[in-house]
Amino acid sequence: MLARITSDQLAEILDIAEDGIVTVDARQEIVLFNRGAAKLFGYAPDEVVGRPLDVLLPARYRPPHRGQVDGFGRAAEHARLMGERREVHGRRKDGTEFSAEVSISKLGSGDGMLFTAIVRDVSVRKQYEAAQRELAHLRAQAQLAAAEARLDAVIRSAQDAIITLDSDLRTTLFNPAAERVFGCPAAEATGTDLARFLPGGLPLGGPVAAAAPLRIEGRRADGTPVPLEVSMARTEVGGEAVHTLILRDVTGRVLVEGQLRETAAQRERALVELQAKSEELRGTTQQLWQAARLAGVGELAASIAHELNNPLGTVSLRVEGLIAKTPPDDPRRKPLEIIEGEVERMANLVANLLQFSRAGRDQVSTVDVCEEITRTVDLVAHHLRKKRVKVDTQFAADVPTIHADRQQLRQVFLNLFTNAADAMPDGGHLTPRVRPGTLPGGVAAIVVEVADTGAGIPADLLPRVFDPFFTTKEEGKGTGLGLAICRRIVDQHRGRVEVESLMGQGTTVRLVLPVRPDTNVAGLK
Repeated sequence: MLARITSDQLAEILDIAEDGIVTVDARQEIVLFNRGAAKLFGYAPDEVVGRPLDVLLPARYRPPHRGQVDGFGRAAEHARLMGERREVHGRRKDGTEFSAEVSISKLGSGDGMLFTAIVRDVSVRKQYEAAQRELAHLRAQAQLAAAEARLDAVIRSAQDAIITLDSDLRTTLFNPAAERVFGCPAAEATGTDLARFLPGGLPLGGPVAAAAPLRIEGRRADGTPVPLEVSMARTEVGGEAVHTLILRDVTGRVLVEGQLRETAAQRERALVELQAKSEELRGTTQQLWQAARLAGVGELAASIAHELNNPLGTVSLRVEGLIAKTPPDDPRRKPLEIIEGEVERMANLVANLLQFSRAGRDQVSTVDVCEEITRTVDLVAHHLRKKRVKVDTQFAADVPTIHADRQQLRQVFLNLFTNAADAMPDGGHLTPRVRPGTLPGGVAAIVVEVADTGAGIPADLLPRVFDPFFTTKEEGKGTGLGLAICRRIVDQHRGRVEVESLMGQGTTVRLVLPVRPDTNVAGLK
């Protein structure tokens, strides 16, 4: 088909094209310049044909352009689009420049090679694209301004204080909530050091200084402290560190927490008091139960006394008469003496029961406890010597006299000394001590301790030693009423009795008796 087109027809076709078509030879001199090129560059074809291609280029592009065309001539590709890789400009006859899009092709080889460029003016398109970019930029700026306005509204309406700091920890933003929290206007706060409002400082290192809120103490502009809860974050803007603090005034919460702690403390105290009252009630219940039990024992003792005293008296008289009539060397005398001893033991048991069941007596007088202990020791001296028990009394010099029932106290001391001696079958030491003391509430009292070096009482049995009829002695050697009687007498005197014991080391019974008559006489009337 191409062979049928004449050169004149080809020239007509090239002149019809709107794009500029420029052909240069191997020396880069113009050999073809169509009508579109003439319209584009402002030259008539005969003004440029035979001239170097540089006439159509701005001066700054001429030196590198010749080398680029030569390089394209040596390249394997036959066509190349210019304008995608680099910006291309043309120069009109009047010296003005325009943006161009150029496609270049080559034909032939060596000195006969021809280069044809199709040139299109893209100035309008470039202007449109620039306008589009500017419009997009303006839209982005408008969106950014709107976003900034919304962010500013959020920051200003926030109920929590928001503060931003630069890398030197100086305030760059101070929202209205921060003004309220710290009592300082933003104009005065901006540019000041963080230490003005947070004297204790903050751990501001790392990309995120604190993942969870921290409880700190701030300081208002007038110097008053304010409890705060702060969340922190650190970012970089333009290579500079920016710290953002969100602070909440927790004064109300601190007050509520304090009230809750006080309420919890009050509840704890109430619980302790309730437990104490429960223990007291339990103790009172135990005492009432014990009193009821003792009342039953008293009734039993009275009944036993009435039932046994007369028969025992009769038996005792008959045995005494038989012993009196029996010679010492008579083999029947020994069994009679055993019977007499057992009858005497039964009589003592009845006497103890009567003593335990006695409600109280009104024989109150001034008693020198040290003197009564000495007399009781003398009373049982023979029994103690027989048991090889040595006595070491230890009386303080300033022991006061007390108001008490003398006979009852003697009964207490006698029971304690007898028990101590029975606890030391192989001998030992008995140490009665007396010294001044006090009862709860500061009531003046004396302290009486009866210590022995006996076998001791097992720890699991100590709580039961005051129970009636409970005894640690061998069967037939104790009634179990001695300590029960002692406790009843001490309780009637409004005193207190305690027992301490260690196995293998001995036992100490401690009595605390009040001195003043109005604290101990009432229970004896």
